[in-house]
Amino acid sequence: MKLKELLKQCSYATVDSYDSTTGTYHIKKYTKPQFQIGKCYLVKVAGNIVKNPNSVMATNWNNGHAPQFEGLKIYISKALGQNIYVDAAGYDLINNKDLDYVWSG
Repeated sequence: MKLKELLKQCSYATVDSYDSTTGTYHIKKYTKPQFQIGKCYLVKVAGNIVKNPNSVMATNWNNGHAPQFEGLKIYISKALGQNIYVDAAGYDLINNKDLDYVWSG
């Protein structure tokens, strides 16, 4: 398998930093997002979590409840260790508008 195909499978690496003159990719070091309690954020949920009550996130932390939409507007209500608790509204990422859907987790 070629390097470009392998990079496309990664969650955080992008293939847009290819330098054709040297034949190299420049991949920035991944840093975890920093969330603050009491703030709101617009997030895109990983596809393997959406509508998947069997995901690790749903089964371990949310009593089998998974978000139903990929786009969420989240409010960080509290944190416990490295886990954050959110109250969220569904968000249509294509049309940039709120949806009639709420989720907490």
